[in-house]
Amino acid sequence: MMTPIVMRNLPVFLTLSLCVHAATAATECSVSSGSARATLLELYTSEGCSSCPPADQWLSSLPGKKTSDREIVPLAFHVDYWDKLGWIDPFAQAAFSQRQRERNGRLGWVYTPQFLLNGDDYRGRDSGLTRDVSLAQASLKLNLNRADPSRWLTRIDARLAQPGEHHQVYVALFENNLVSHITAGENAQRILHHDFVVRQLAGPFSIPSDGQFQKNLIFNLKPDWKPKDSGLAAFVQNKDGETIQALSLPACM
Repeated sequence: MMTPIVMRNLPVFLTLSLCVHAATAATECSVSSGSARATLLELYTSEGCSSCPPADQWLSSLPGKKTSDREIVPLAFHVDYWDKLGWIDPFAQAAFSQRQRERNGRLGWVYTPQFLLNGDDYRGRDSGLTRDVSLAQASLKLNLNRADPSRWLTRIDARLAQPGEHHQVYVALFENNLVSHITAGENAQRILHHDFVVRQLAGPFSIPSDGQFQKNLIFNLKPDWKPKDSGLAAFVQNKDGETIQALSLPACM
């Protein structure tokens, strides 16, 4: 996995609510979380798993299910432990398999496809998702400067409503509109479509005891990644692994 580079002594980015195209062709945009808690929906999936495509399709359909980036933040983590079945998932990372194991500490085992809703095992996708109207325990702000489409300058700000220990921040770079032609394994001869696929995951970063956190990051996109189909997501987890706030920012265009 390509690890984002932490930037130090960068000037503070101008905080905007809309994308702005400057005279230098630099593109910058930002988004802030609302007063309610947004829901982080994690899908653990694999192209080597025959039961995963329906879950992938359902995740892709979420923007059409009366949800918004301020309500539901979907992310797809491709795991690598099914690669042994004959097809190597090009989006899989061992780190995502390990994340799933850690997130499933209470279950003691992992499976695909698996949804986690704010950190808890979630199997009710047939009944849809309901909006979480509880007040947020944390606020987030994401800023993206995309002057160079392959080098994203990112700033993440987080603030806890009630400062406490063991809160952590993550920032993910994800990509949509991905297509794979499978030639081996359980999904051989199928064409699979994916959205919200995590390409890089930065963190965890600990929030200081005063409850305020700021960090500048650089995400370096690989040549075969599509900047126009990519975006950022940030989320905060507490000491129990529960996601208490999440936020998504599509790429500025």
